[in-house]
Amino acid sequence: MPKLNATQMKDLQSGSTVKARVDKMRAVQFQKEHIKQALDFSENTNATDLQLTSQAILLRSLTGDTNEAFELASWSLKAKPASRKIVVGNFIETKQSFSLINQIAKMKRADASLIMKDYFGKGGEMEDVAEWLSQAGHILKTGKVPGGTDGFFDDLVDFAGDVVDAVVGAITTVADAIAEAGRNLAEAVAAVVSWTQSKINDFVEALIRAGRTVGELLTEALKESVQAVTKFIQAVIEAGRAGVEVLNWAVSKAANVLQSALQKLEQLFGSFTTLLIEIGKMAAAHLAAVVRNLLALGKRVTDFIERLDRLVYAAAKRIVEEIKRAGKTVAEIMNAIVNRTRHIASIVMDALLSLGSTIRNLLNEVINRSAEVLSKILGALKDMGRSLSHILDAIATFATQAAKKLMQAVRTIWTVLKEVLEFIAEKTIHVVKTLLVALIGTGIYIKDLLSEIVVKVRAAFRQGLIKGLIEIGYSILVLMKEAVKISASAAAVLFAILLDILGKHRGLTPAERAEAMKVFGSSINLDMVRLTDASFAADFIMWLNKSRPFTTVYVINIPSGSALQMHDLIHELTHIWQAVHTGGVYMLEALHSQAFGAGYRLTDTDMTNANGDFDNLEREQQATLVEYFWQMEFNGETLPLSIDLMRPLAKQVYKTPTGVRRHFEFDVNLLGRRRVAPIASAII
Repeated sequence: MPKLNATQMKDLQSGSTVKARVDKMRAVQFQKEHIKQALDFSENTNATDLQLTSQAILLRSLTGDTNEAFELASWSLKAKPASRKIVVGNFIETKQSFSLINQIAKMKRADASLIMKDYFGKGGEMEDVAEWLSQAGHILKTGKVPGGTDGFFDDLVDFAGDVVDAVVGAITTVADAIAEAGRNLAEAVAAVVSWTQSKINDFVEALIRAGRTVGELLTEALKESVQAVTKFIQAVIEAGRAGVEVLNWAVSKAANVLQSALQKLEQLFGSFTTLLIEIGKMAAAHLAAVVRNLLALGKRVTDFIERLDRLVYAAAKRIVEEIKRAGKTVAEIMNAIVNRTRHIASIVMDALLSLGSTIRNLLNEVINRSAEVLSKILGALKDMGRSLSHILDAIATFATQAAKKLMQAVRTIWTVLKEVLEFIAEKTIHVVKTLLVALIGTGIYIKDLLSEIVVKVRAAFRQGLIKGLIEIGYSILVLMKEAVKISASAAAVLFAILLDILGKHRGLTPAERAEAMKVFGSSINLDMVRLTDASFAADFIMWLNKSRPFTTVYVINIPSGSALQMHDLIHELTHIWQAVHTGGVYMLEALHSQAFGAGYRLTDTDMTNANGDFDNLEREQQATLVEYFWQMEFNGETLPLSIDLMRPLAKQVYKTPTGVRRHFEFDVNLLGRRRVAPIASAII
């Protein structure tokens, strides 16, 4: 495009008003390429002419090519400072400040800052800048450049895919230029607080994209009013910022500010649950103030508790801790979990325990609740990894009726009675007594309980439980009667336990061991043999057994204050041999022999009829034969029986000690290939 000639320039300058000069420009077919020429000419003429020319160009840009305004602003950057100020002032005077901000947004950073300084220097308003930012923010949200933006980013309309990136860059340019001009964010915020919420939302969107933080924006809004803060909170949430950012800012402010923020966020989220999720993301140090203020706003303990399962475990636990620290009682907190899930109950109790409460404290607050509730509470404790042992310790501190209710809950959660009993057995006798009373109070029959103890509970735990039953009033006679109802084997086990509890034991003397070795060799582990004077228990059983000694596997029971004759010892050792090599069945066979068979009677005919097989004799006959054999073979006694018939049968209980591996410890799973209860016993 050729330059205007001298005549055209002279004709152009002849327009003495803005309208006249616009008309002259039209007459000479003025184009944007002529702007620099016209402005240079006017600058060299005088300030008045420059002002007239620049105003004419601005008027043309309103009705024609908007880029003419950009050319005008760009020219001013290379003009004299006074000329630049005239141009900037004309933008303001002609009420085209918004257009000037448009032009600044397209400039390089240094140029934008220079023009922005002149803008404010000539009386430009921050509100116009804020308006421009609001429109820019709206474009960011929609991704489109709407009509009516005064040519703003018209060059991007054809490249809609790049609009957002370009607008972000433009916003950053304007924001930086404001700062370079010595103005601050507070002024911009102050300029918009009376706007509609939607316009504030757009404004905040722009500033956040320009790198301003939530904290910066809310701090400036707070300088205006708390009401302004709530508007800006909505704006930052609309801009996609997390509620926790708002909370982290508000937590250090005055209570009324924090409470307003909490109320606004709950309103925006539409639920207290979502607000709690955001609160759960906060640092532990910030939670205390938030929880206290929510309680001050009227939130109940149950409002928190019923939503805990929506939070991560650690955050939920911290919230409960802060509820307690805020002054809420353990009772109030525990009662809030009554109708909640086990998971929620776990969170709450974990928090309370970490603050110094005990399991006993927690249970005490819900002890009057239903068995179903108590079961859930104990189930939650189990889920938390609290051992049954600790729970039983707590239960033992309650009065009888309360302990029974809790024990019922224990049985609901720990369904294997054997497991419960073994944990009880580990306690002191006082605690065992309390817990057994509670357990029996759940409706279990003594026979069933005794059966569990002597049949299923491991041997190491039985004695403590039987002691406990005796301590709470179950007599030995009652226990034995119940054991007999279960089975002969169960009765035998109970006999052994009672004798172990009440009796006195000793091993074999050297003389007794020497005689036993002659008859049995290594077929019995003589180290395990015990002789017991069991006081009342033994006396009682002796009375039942007509004062005869009797054997319970490796235990030989004798009347109180009596001495066991050697031949009787050999007889009882034979029963031990039977138990070790045959299993518990020997007891039933011995009892049958006493009641219905030959009993202790032994004749040569019996030995002949055995046909050389010791097992063809009844159990008591076997013991009598070995007893007589010792008397005749090793003690020099004369009996009316054939030693020649006796010797080959008696030798069948003997095993040569030399080179023989000691393997006679009592194993209930291996005896005679039968599975029998350990420490089985019989009255023989």
